[in-house]
Amino acid sequence: MTRGSKIDSILTILFLVLAAAAIVCYFAIDDRHVFLYCGGAAICFRLVQYLLRYIS
Repeated sequence: MTRGSKIDSILTILFLVLAAAAIVCYFAIDDRHVFLYCGGAAICFRLVQYLLRYIS
């Protein structure tokens, strides 16, 4: 996978949406589990993106 490919763009957008959702959940919701799930999912998608770049 190269930079600028379609899957790279999709993973980047997914990461940004989850990161923004984590920020909103941190300030809006008292339960921190939702924040941790959103933030953790965002980090996992970013790691998958880097691994796919490294492998390909």
